[in-house]
Amino acid sequence: MSHHTPQPNGTPTLPGFIEERTEGVAGPPAMLLRVWCRWCVRWHTHGYTGTKVGDTTDRAPHCYAPDSEYETGYDIWVSGTPFAEVRKTMRSATAAQARAIREGRITEAVQNLRDQPGPFE
Repeated sequence: MSHHTPQPNGTPTLPGFIEERTEGVAGPPAMLLRVWCRWCVRWHTHGYTGTKVGDTTDRAPHCYAPDSEYETGYDIWVSGTPFAEVRKTMRSATAAQARAIREGRITEAVQNLRDQPGPFE
């Protein structure tokens, strides 16, 4: 499952990883769904509504890259792999690279980050 796996309607499907966050949370842990975005080269964070592992859910995009293919949203396939296991497998954009992406300036370094294999590719 990857960003290359569109639904019949053309919507991309991305693997989502469940994160249980306790740090800085009063009360029960916050449950989050984390998705790698190859366009802004960052992890997107969505609320986790309890969709079962193996099921697919849809979400509005959080991507700020002007050339993103996710402008109308994406589907998330909920993985059983915890976010903690995949979090550091991806190299994220630096703050300067994120500014360049927002401005539509895609440098060779940013393109190299975009071209890295995503989780489960």
